[in-house]
Amino acid sequence: MIIERLGCGGCMMSDGRFAVLGDMDDASGSCEALGGIAIVDEICPPLPPMHDSRYGFACAAVAGCIIVARGLGRETVELYDEVLGRWLRLPHDLPQWACWMGSALL
Repeated sequence: MIIERLGCGGCMMSDGRFAVLGDMDDASGSCEALGGIAIVDEICPPLPPMHDSRYGFACAAVAGCIIVARGLGRETVELYDEVLGRWLRLPHDLPQWACWMGSALL
């Protein structure tokens, strides 16, 4: 990985890469993708940063998108569109109790 991460989340992307998202000590919301079926022993370019830095959040890959929800100190939900290559904010926040949920989404 590009940086050491603590409190990050991850999920498998539709192209076989593994997305590593967020970090407790990184205020930039950085993300990166590792490996993949077609990418062997190559360094993948980092994914664009999330709008909000976060850790202790839930994430899941669904239909070519990555959804990240909540996190310690955050109520927002974001979606990474793999085709567009960018993060989009979703219009609804989650309640404060919904953090440290692992990979479960409501």
